[in-house]
Amino acid sequence: MVQTKSVTPFFSIITCTKNSAKFLNTCLESVKVQTFRDFEHIIVDGHSTDDSKQILAKYSINIISTLPRGIANAMNIGLGRAKGQYIYFLNSDDSFYDSSVLQKVHDYLVAHKDLDWAFGNIHETDGVKTIGFPPKRKIFQGKHPTILKFYNYIPHQATFVKKSIFDKYSGFDEKLKRLQDWDFWLNLVLLKGGRGLYLPEPLFFYRVHKRGITAREDLAVAKSYIRQKYGRELFPYNQPYYWRLKDVFLKIGYITGTDALLRRVKRFLFDRNRRG
Repeated sequence: MVQTKSVTPFFSIITCTKNSAKFLNTCLESVKVQTFRDFEHIIVDGHSTDDSKQILAKYSINIISTLPRGIANAMNIGLGRAKGQYIYFLNSDDSFYDSSVLQKVHDYLVAHKDLDWAFGNIHETDGVKTIGFPPKRKIFQGKHPTILKFYNYIPHQATFVKKSIFDKYSGFDEKLKRLQDWDFWLNLVLLKGGRGLYLPEPLFFYRVHKRGITAREDLAVAKSYIRQKYGRELFPYNQPYYWRLKDVFLKIGYITGTDALLRRVKRFLFDRNRRG
């Protein structure tokens, strides 16, 4: 069946880019070949100075040029233009797993209309070899949302969210340089009770880049900001040794693939109303 684009498309795909010409063609081609066609593709370009504009000119897409004020600001600008029922943020250096992704996700969401969001697997790659297909462990597939307090298991690269959810709870916190997605999930899932499900399908190729010192520092600042933002409502465990212990347990469980161990850790650390 051939779909035609409606006034209110089923999907709004938002891609934020700045000087991503190296990967942009692959990203855009993966959208172009999708068999499901009821979508709009919005590009938010932060005044790129490489060949991005020439590449974008070859495609029939909605391009917004704006001063670069951070990724959260760019995503919010895209949200302001989006008309679709569901929002997906496609990184400019990532791509759809195959041409049937949107069709699979559409069918899944239509069959689960009560969901606020849904997510699948990502194919992690360094551009040469496969790194993995997270979230692989069952405990990280949405059945234990309390874990979000300590581990962001929802890959934003493979997540579709109802536009009405963004309209209701606003977009992303522009004070954050990193972890905007974790902040959004904490609010939606743990505070507002948003309902989501895991779709056991690889949906996207996610390109992993090496983090520099500045990126690691931004990550630490973002974690500290988020914990202060929600305070003891979400983070009653404020002792430094607790966070170190939690990281050790989670890494052991994740690396060994021991779901039983992770469940025990969850009961000990997450399910008790323990305060330091």
